[in-house]
Amino acid sequence: MSRFRGKIAILKGGYSDEREISLKTGENVEKALEELGFNFVSIDCRDDFITQLSKSNFDLCFNALHGEFGEDGQIQALLEKIGIRYTHSGVSASILAMNKVFSKEIFLKNKIPTPDYKIKDTNKINPSDIPIPSVVKPINNGSSVGVYIILSESDKTNFLNELRNWHYGKYLMIEEYIKGRELTCGIINNKPTEIMEITSNNIFYDYETKYTEGMSKYEIPNNLPSELYKRIKDFTLHCHNLLGCKGVTRTDFRLEKTEDNIYRPFVLEINTNPGLTKTSLIPKLAKKEGISYNELIKLIIQDALCQN
Repeated sequence: MSRFRGKIAILKGGYSDEREISLKTGENVEKALEELGFNFVSIDCRDDFITQLSKSNFDLCFNALHGEFGEDGQIQALLEKIGIRYTHSGVSASILAMNKVFSKEIFLKNKIPTPDYKIKDTNKINPSDIPIPSVVKPINNGSSVGVYIILSESDKTNFLNELRNWHYGKYLMIEEYIKGRELTCGIINNKPTEIMEITSNNIFYDYETKYTEGMSKYEIPNNLPSELYKRIKDFTLHCHNLLGCKGVTRTDFRLEKTEDNIYRPFVLEINTNPGLTKTSLIPKLAKKEGISYNELIKLIIQDALCQN
């Protein structure tokens, strides 16, 4: 691609629980665009950014926002109304992927395995509603914000005590806990990347281990049966296409091994706007494909210019 000569706005920050991660993503994107010679301006979407977007004649927005407003279809709809092209997925795909109920139902209807779940009103939860083991999580959130792993009565008690401070919406999801390995697979250039296994220092790949260097190990597993390897890659591409995603996405899995030594992969969620920090998974997956960080950013821009 010859270098894009237009003016790019990097949208970062915002007001969601993932603000700090968005700022880090934005900083990395800024550095890449500067090194690549692009004309860009960074905008913190916590400020009066709509007026700036409307009056500054931007040709493209690089969406470095995470969480509410940035990944749930809101900023996408706003940019379409203003008439500015943007990176990553569109309105519909962003809504479907961000809402775990919507995406799970689509997966289940298309025979893609995902953990069983139920939805509960946060004001009407009883201890009996939460099985051991289970996972409690917000319906709309990313970066493992607000996720609780319930493996014991004390875990349940701690969660119920903290429920009074719950600020992730009126309803929450109680999901089946799948014991097994944590895997992830990305989509870059409309093709699945390598599969990566994540081993974290904590009980699961939570916010701390995602964004603290040295708290997780990332490896390409070499002991997966070839049929399973293909199936996980197929699921990744199928999830991406089913939701109508564009650009770069990442799908997270839990891999269960039964007593009969049968592997069962479960899709946990798909991320339409995966992090681009130094510790984020997509840059690591891209590197395994021989794609540098700057080349990845260039590909994301190229895809946005072609798609929108």
